[in-house]
Amino acid sequence: MWGGVGSRVDYDVMELYHLPTGAWDQKPTTGTPPPGTWAYSTFAIGKDIYYFGGYGGGYENSLHCFNVDSFKWRELSPSSSDHGPIKKAYCGMVSAHFDGDDYLIIIGGCGSSSIINPPKQPDAQYSAHGKCNEIHYYRISSDQWISPVVIGDRPPPIDEFTLTPVTNNTAVMFGGYTDNEISNKLYMISFTKTSVNILEVPNPGGSVQWPEGRGAHSSVLITTSSGPHLLVVGGSPAYDVWLLDINKRKWKELINLPVNVTNRHWHSLSVWSVTPTTNWIIEFGGFTEYSDTAVIELRYASDNDWSTSVIPLDQYQDQLRRRILSDWERERKFYEEQLQREIKEKEQIQQDRDKEQQQVLQEKATLSQQLDDATTLLEQAEKDKSTVELVTR
Repeated sequence: MWGGVGSRVDYDVMELYHLPTGAWDQKPTTGTPPPGTWAYSTFAIGKDIYYFGGYGGGYENSLHCFNVDSFKWRELSPSSSDHGPIKKAYCGMVSAHFDGDDYLIIIGGCGSSSIINPPKQPDAQYSAHGKCNEIHYYRISSDQWISPVVIGDRPPPIDEFTLTPVTNNTAVMFGGYTDNEISNKLYMISFTKTSVNILEVPNPGGSVQWPEGRGAHSSVLITTSSGPHLLVVGGSPAYDVWLLDINKRKWKELINLPVNVTNRHWHSLSVWSVTPTTNWIIEFGGFTEYSDTAVIELRYASDNDWSTSVIPLDQYQDQLRRRILSDWERERKFYEEQLQREIKEKEQIQQDRDKEQQQVLQEKATLSQQLDDATTLLEQAEKDKSTVELVTR
């Protein structure tokens, strides 16, 4: 974790959270960090973390890369009024992969009309309050900004939404602030090399569960055996927690979580798959009275059946051991049962084969007896024939 707003933020170090212990540490970095120290957008590809835009005394549109092996910053595209997206903050960023190349995709955000910006993107909209609905590709290998063709339900100028990757070339967008509303709209977005296709998912209304509008919330992708889910935590002014079944496009509110988890905005979320059915979501920061680390446990039992709890930080390692051992015990039981089933199936197959072999032997014995009987009858017939011939003579 890097940057943010706070009296004790050190921009020359990277904050590290050790998952096995639940402890924070700091490690110094080299190179030049981004000028936009907060409200930036970030996305990781392999061991590189990319940072775009943000605010640091002014809006920025620089693009930087941080490598987790070398702990070194590298500037890819400087803040400039000559190219790329406008200087802005609070936008969304994901990646896509086409023909062997990685692309960064940057959507929306908010800048200032009082500063000099690059030329406005054709077909994009810019609001009186500095919000935009630009969509830019950045091809990493060639340091090239690209304006794709946008098809479908393009959102209005918007910022402080979440843009969460689902697959290599798809993402889901939720919430945000426009000039006129606090949005609770949901968009499914797919990317090709030259175009972006956006589908707004309609809110059925009535008794169907659907979250209230919000901005400055955080989202992460939760993967289960029944498909991908989007977890949404906090945001102003809603301050609650929701889970979206992405394939079914069905929302479910997760209740009974404490206010130190839900009552946050401008906070960060990271997901850790502790076991195939248990996810720990590390929550940190925020612009409310709650900003310390919190660990949410989200456990998947079956289709749309979830349980939630908060892991006490002083029990972090003990609870982690319990989860891993419990899951190992479930897996051991599962494999034992599967092995017993396979043994029974093989025994049944062998029994069926033995039965078939016994039937074959019985049929062979019957045929052999019938052949012996037929041979005896023929021999007797030959004798009778000989006797008749002698009498006739």
